Amino acid sequence: MISAGLSAVRINMSHGTRDEHAETIRLARSAAAKLGEPLSILVDLSGPKIRTRSLQNGTSVELVEGQTFILTTREIVGNGREVSTNFVHLPTVVDPGSRILLDDGAIELVVESKTGTDVICRVVIGGILAERKGINLPNTPLPIPSMTEKDHADLIWAIGQNVDYIALSFVRTAADCKEVKDIIKKLNKRKLGRALLVAKIEKAEAIENLLEIIQETDGVMVARGDLGVETSVELVPVYQKRIIELAVTHDKFVITATQMLQSMIENPFPTRAEASDVANAVWDGTDAVMLSAETATGKYPVEAIKTMVRIIEAAETIKADKLKKPVKFSQEPTGRTSQALCKAAAYAAREMLTEKVVVFTESGLMARRLSSVRSGLQTFALTTSADACNQLSLIWGVRPLYDSRLNLSERAPGNGKMNADMLNIDCDATEEMLKVGEDTLLTAGAVTDGETIIMLAGRLSGLGLSSSVVVWTIGKDVPRR
Repeated sequence: MISAGLSAVRINMSHGTRDEHAETIRLARSAAAKLGEPLSILVDLSGPKIRTRSLQNGTSVELVEGQTFILTTREIVGNGREVSTNFVHLPTVVDPGSRILLDDGAIELVVESKTGTDVICRVVIGGILAERKGINLPNTPLPIPSMTEKDHADLIWAIGQNVDYIALSFVRTAADCKEVKDIIKKLNKRKLGRALLVAKIEKAEAIENLLEIIQETDGVMVARGDLGVETSVELVPVYQKRIIELAVTHDKFVITATQMLQSMIENPFPTRAEASDVANAVWDGTDAVMLSAETATGKYPVEAIKTMVRIIEAAETIKADKLKKPVKFSQEPTGRTSQALCKAAAYAAREMLTEKVVVFTESGLMARRLSSVRSGLQTFALTTSADACNQLSLIWGVRPLYDSRLNLSERAPGNGKMNADMLNIDCDATEEMLKVGEDTLLTAGAVTDGETIIMLAGRLSGLGLSSSVVVWTIGKDVPRR
C-alpha cells in the first residue's frame, strides 16, 4: 500500500487492542523504512460513544415505521419493543419532538414522551437494528466530555508510541482542543516538535464554534459521516468547503474523510460521483484525503489507494489560478513574519519561473507554513529529524527529505544549541549545509543540474523561522548576502 501511494496510517482506537495497534504501527514503520519512504501515524481517539446494548439471543430486530419503541437506561435485554442504552443521561437531555438516529442514521425515531428511565419514541424511518449500534442526537447538547478515561489512557499510550498525529472525536469547543493539546505538550518526548492535534469536525456545535476550534487546534478533519448524521446530508458539501477554506486561511492542515471511494469496498472501480468527490476535495484545498473501510475491510485496498492517487494527480493538473481561487499571497496582509517570508518565496518563484522551493527545517514548522500559502509551489523540506520527515508526509505540496549530514549543530555558536526549527549555524557552516542540501536534492531526483530553485535559508534568532529567501541555481556557487 505504501508503494501504491499511502502516506499516512490511521489507527482507530474504537476497535482492537493496544497490543494489536502497536504491532500495526511496527509493521507500517518497518515497511516504510524498507522502501525509504516517510510515513505518518495518526491515532484516532474513540471519544464518547452512545450506543444501544444487547438484544435477546443476539438477534437483530426489525423496527417498523409508526411503531412505538423505547430506549431505556434500565438494565434489560432488548427486543423488538425496547432496548437499553449506555447513556444514562438520555431521558434528561431529550424532549418530546427530539430526533434520535440509530445505526449511523439508518433508523430515525422521534421522542413522544419520557420518564425517569425511559424515552418513548415513534419510529419515523424503520429498519433492521442489530446489537450495540450507535445513537446520534442531532442538535441536542450533551453533558459529556470529548475525552473519556479510555481516551486519556489511549493518548498516553499513543505518545509512548511516538505517533505523529492525535485525532480528537466529539469536538464541540476550542476548550476541548486546548485540554488535549496541553496533555500532548506535557507528555511530549520529542526534542523538536510534537504530535499534532487533529480536531474532528463532526458535530453541529463544532460548526457553530468553527473559528475558535481552528485557531486552537493544529489541524482539522472533515468527518463527513457523523457530520451528515448530526446535521443534514445536503449541508455536508457546504460545511466541507467552509472548513477547508477557514483552516487553510489560518495555516492549519485539513484531512477530508468518509466514504470517498465507498463502492470500492466491494468493487474494483469507483463510481464517477466518487471520483468527482475526491477531485472536489482536492480543489477545495484539502491536505489529505482518507480511506476507511475501503482499505480496512474492503476487497481491493491496494487498488483503492492507486485509484485515489490517480484521481488526485489528475485533479492537480488544474492549477489554483485556473480554479479562480485566490492564493494567500494575494489576500489581505496578516502582519506575520512567517507569512511575509512564505509570500516572498512565492513571488520569487513566480518571477524566476520555477515551482520549487526548499526549506531546511528541524520541526517541520516552516514547511507547514509554506504549504498553507497554497501558492502551487512544490516544497522540499530538508531535515535531520526522522520525526519531522514522517509527520510532513501528510502535508499538501511537501516532499520531506531526510539526511543526517545536514546536522551541523556542533558547529553552531552558543554551544551548539538550536532553536525551535531552523539550524543555528555560522556563515561557513551555512554554506556547507546548503551544499549538502543540494546533494540531497540531486540524489533524490528532486532537482537537476543547472535548475533554478528558491531556498529559505538563515534564521531569525529564537523564532524558528528562516530569514532569507535565496535564488539558487543548482551546481553553481552558493549565493552570498
